[in-house]
Amino acid sequence: MRSTTALAAVAGIALALAVLAFLDMPAPFLVAGCFAPFTAALAIGDGAARDQVFVVVAAVPLVFAVLPAGGALAPFPVMAEGVFVVLIFWAVYIRRYGPRGQALGIFAFMAYFLTQFLDARVSDLPGLYAAVGVGFAAHALVRFGLLRTGPARTLRRLRRAFHTHLGHVVLGAIEVVRAGRDDARLARSLERRVARLHRDALLIADLLDQDVAEQSWESSANRVLRRVVQAEVAAQRLAVLIVRSASAGPACSRAREHLVAELQVVHDNLMRPRDTDHDRVDRQLGGAPDPFPDVRHAIGELTRAVAGLRLVDGAPYRLGDGRQPPRTSPRGLRRVTTRQAVQVAAAGAIAVVLGELLSSERWYWAVLTAWVVFVNTESSQEILVQGFQRLLGTVLGVVCGPALAAVGGGGVLPALCVSLVCVYGIFRTPPRAYWAVTFFVTCLIAMTFVLLGTFSAELLALRVQETVLGALCGVLMGTLVLPTTACRAGAARLLEVLRVLRRTRVREGGALFDIRELDGAIEELRGSLRPLTHPLNPRRARRAHARRLLALLESCAYHARSLAAVTAEPAVQLGEAGCEMRAVERIRATLDRTIALVEAGGWPAIPCQDGRRTLARLAAEHRWGGDRTSSAAHRELFHLERLDEATTELAGALGGARIGCPAR
Repeated sequence: MRSTTALAAVAGIALALAVLAFLDMPAPFLVAGCFAPFTAALAIGDGAARDQVFVVVAAVPLVFAVLPAGGALAPFPVMAEGVFVVLIFWAVYIRRYGPRGQALGIFAFMAYFLTQFLDARVSDLPGLYAAVGVGFAAHALVRFGLLRTGPARTLRRLRRAFHTHLGHVVLGAIEVVRAGRDDARLARSLERRVARLHRDALLIADLLDQDVAEQSWESSANRVLRRVVQAEVAAQRLAVLIVRSASAGPACSRAREHLVAELQVVHDNLMRPRDTDHDRVDRQLGGAPDPFPDVRHAIGELTRAVAGLRLVDGAPYRLGDGRQPPRTSPRGLRRVTTRQAVQVAAAGAIAVVLGELLSSERWYWAVLTAWVVFVNTESSQEILVQGFQRLLGTVLGVVCGPALAAVGGGGVLPALCVSLVCVYGIFRTPPRAYWAVTFFVTCLIAMTFVLLGTFSAELLALRVQETVLGALCGVLMGTLVLPTTACRAGAARLLEVLRVLRRTRVREGGALFDIRELDGAIEELRGSLRPLTHPLNPRRARRAHARRLLALLESCAYHARSLAAVTAEPAVQLGEAGCEMRAVERIRATLDRTIALVEAGGWPAIPCQDGRRTLARLAAEHRWGGDRTSSAAHRELFHLERLDEATTELAGALGGARIGCPAR
């Protein structure tokens, strides 16, 4: 999906530049023509089609209203700076209305920034309108015509990616088996492949109907989701058992070769569907005792899951509209958007004053940095991490700036080609690598200076200074004005995870277990705790506790997904209702106690001596023999017991020694 967004941005910008160059527009208007495709990719990316249409239609009058305001206020610096601060507040506050509001806020901010960057005046407005209009038209032609990506096409791409990453998991399992020993590096590689598969499954679930759990059991969307969950669980179970078999000690080379052969058959079947001949591998064993019966059972389960996925290929299903169900949120300054709007406005005001001291012409760079360090953050620690990454990327981009200027300085065409490469890098880079995104942004700005004929080493050095200033303003205001710590934000997300886990069902009334909500809540918690789990966090004890908490919740999610897969088939024979209900009641009672402790301000002090990752920790769980059986009843009780143990450990950590959360 990032590739599609990047290609759309590059194609839209290239088309706009081609039209403007044909019209012989000057360089500043070439830069303005890139505004719409670049900002659209930044604001809405590969979102729902109706959201993209709404944002583009609403952004045109909004941008055309902001541009004359910036041009008219150019002769009055104080008023222009004051309006910029007010606009920043509005651009952040409007995020409360969801992705559409956030996109329109970005368009308004970037339009005003464009007038400051180009030092536009009222006399320049006709050319600006023409260039920006061409940019909007080019974006619409590319996004809704040449590179149109509806939900059905996106889902097909995601399902192909899911199959590909499923094959990568099998290849990773082959590498672990071939090693014949407990290799931490290979285990980490296998876990990363499982994580990529999990992200694909989440994206597929998001594209399916939002009310899939309310549909009939045999609805098409429900069948697709059920098959995806079963394949994901089968792949993760195979990975866990492969790691367990490697850590159990070396096995004979012949047995490993046969296991590799069977895994290779599964991989080949994924890449080129055909009948899988497991009996051939059985005959090769020659009647010798099989040291990997649990692994071979998991391979058979994965094979059946892959066959189930193909059964729903091409099946018609209703897709969601991309809108998330409404959530209850705090009011007033407790609302994240309101609090951040106040923080960003305060940071922007200080950045304006101090930025003027550094440069009366480029002060807006400090304001830009003060704004972006708050994007997709909740706590002051997240702002600090994002500010550091932005500074790092800016410095690296400035270091490479002269070299890029030498490459692109040979003429307009080389400069434009280098700029398009930078644009692709901006939108293709994963969001977590924000420093790399900033690196490409800085390189793009350097090439823009080349096009405008204003490039100089002093200008790049000034950008670094303004970036440092803006980041410091953002961190300072995030810490002093209505501050929220990572622990406090994490506690709120942890409560959401526990409440979602409390609402989970094995199977009630024939409804499919909605694992997507739990996975999404854990991903949000992971984002909130990222400053605590960051390798540069000097508080090693807090970092270890946060990592162990995430690992424990990932174990809960694994067993919950396994329960969903085991009990998903309507005709499956489950265990005795009494045993099942007693386990469920224990889990819910434990979660109720845990929720009460977190609400009281506790933070789990989980023992951190176990530094193993998720796969190794799951593989070390006792009584894995109960998971080996093909009986759904035993598998169901096994995962319920493991879920009971994990929730009990979490409640015990909160009920015993606790690390208090900072004052709320």
